[in-house]
Amino acid sequence: MRNIKELIDEQFGKDEPVEIVNKITDGLDIEVPKPARKKKSSNNPGKAQNELLEFFMGFLLFGGGLYWVFNSFTVSSSWGHGYWGIGSLRMPMGTMLIPLLVGIGLLFFFEKKAIGGFVCALGVLVILISLITSISFHAVSGTLFTYILMFGMVAAGAALLIKVLFKPNNKKSDD
Repeated sequence: MRNIKELIDEQFGKDEPVEIVNKITDGLDIEVPKPARKKKSSNNPGKAQNELLEFFMGFLLFGGGLYWVFNSFTVSSSWGHGYWGIGSLRMPMGTMLIPLLVGIGLLFFFEKKAIGGFVCALGVLVILISLITSISFHAVSGTLFTYILMFGMVAAGAALLIKVLFKPNNKKSDD
């Protein structure tokens, strides 16, 4: 008696799909071996397209999530409202302009501009530090689901980008 696999191969060919084999043997008490699946090669052009799709999906999720997060907070500043300070040192707002004004005066007074330039830079630095330290962020009211979705988009997008960008390269060089 011949093997069922030999009969199927003779009737339909060697690379017949499993569905047709199952139709033939339906109702019979026969175990049909399933055809071996072909291994995908690592040089598959579809794999590069999949990585490109993952990159763009990650980029869109990450960018969209960050945009949503940044639009969910309001920024306010108390700069220019009376006093500013570092630690427990409190001074009126106009006093932070003194180093800048003195530096500008020194630029015109001395022929060597190094001292005046340093004092001007110090004045600008003091103004920038006071501006940055006076900023406060306030979250716009929203549901917990909204915030989970927002930060989840950022996390998923970052994970996809990291997965694609830092994936080890398996190509062997022909040296």
